[in-house]
Amino acid sequence: MIVYEPCFDLTCYQFSVYTMLTPIDQLTLEKAPTFREAAYHAIKQAILDGLLEPGQPLVEERLAEMLQISRTPVREALAILEHEGLIAPVYRRGLFVCKLTREHVIELFTANEAVEPFLARRAAHYASPEQLAAIESAIRDGEACAERNDIAGFLRAGRLFHAGVGRAAGNLTLARFVERNEERVDLFLMGYRKAVDVEMMRTSNREHRAIYRAIVQRDPDAAARLSIYHLQSVRERFAALVGDDDQDTVLSLNEQAKEPIA
Repeated sequence: MIVYEPCFDLTCYQFSVYTMLTPIDQLTLEKAPTFREAAYHAIKQAILDGLLEPGQPLVEERLAEMLQISRTPVREALAILEHEGLIAPVYRRGLFVCKLTREHVIELFTANEAVEPFLARRAAHYASPEQLAAIESAIRDGEACAERNDIAGFLRAGRLFHAGVGRAAGNLTLARFVERNEERVDLFLMGYRKAVDVEMMRTSNREHRAIYRAIVQRDPDAAARLSIYHLQSVRERFAALVGDDDQDTVLSLNEQAKEPIA
C-alpha cells in the first residue's frame, strides 16, 4: 500500500525545489525528441535524485514554468509517472510524490528476489560483449559514487546495473518489471539517505561485481546464486528501514479522503 505525508503549503517547496529543475533546452530534446519525454525524464530524475521528495505536491503550472514548456507535455509526463507508481493523486488535493510504506518496500524486495536470479542466469548464457561493457560501466559508476558519498548517483548506477543484467537476459518484460521496482525502492531509500553510508555502498558494489564476474565467466549457477545472496543481503542491510515502528506517522489515501477540505 502506498501512503503519503503531504505538505499542503505550496510555499514550503516550490521556490527551493523547483528552481533546481533545469529548463528543457535543445540538447535535452536531442536525447528525448518530444517535450513530453523530456518533461518525463526531468521530473522523474528530480524525484529519484531526491529533489522532489516523498509527500511533496506536484503543481503542473509550476513545473511547466521551471521547465519552460507548456502545461500539456507536463500533464502527459505526470500521467506516465502516475502509471509507474512514483506519484499518485490524493483525493481532491492533486498529485503528490509517493511515500511508500515499509511493508510495500519489503514486497518489492521479495518480488525482485523471485525474478532477478532468473535474469542473472539467462544473462550468463546470452550477454553480448556490448551488454557486458554496459554492466561493467554501471558498476564503475557505482564505485565512483560510493567514494564521493553520492547516494543518488550510487542508486542510479545500481538501477543501471540491474537494468543491464535484465537486458542481457533478453527478457524486456521482466527487465522493466525489475527496473520499476528498483525505482520505487530507491524512492523510499532517498527518504532515508542518512542511513545509506559509504560501507553499505561499497558492499553492494562488491556484490554487483561478483555477479558480473559470474556472467562474464558464463557460469549461470553462480550468477543466480550470487544474485540471490545480493538481494537478501541488501534487504538485511536495510532491515532497520523496513521495520514497522513508525507506521502511524503517515496517512493512508482513505484517511485523507475523509479529511475536510481546508
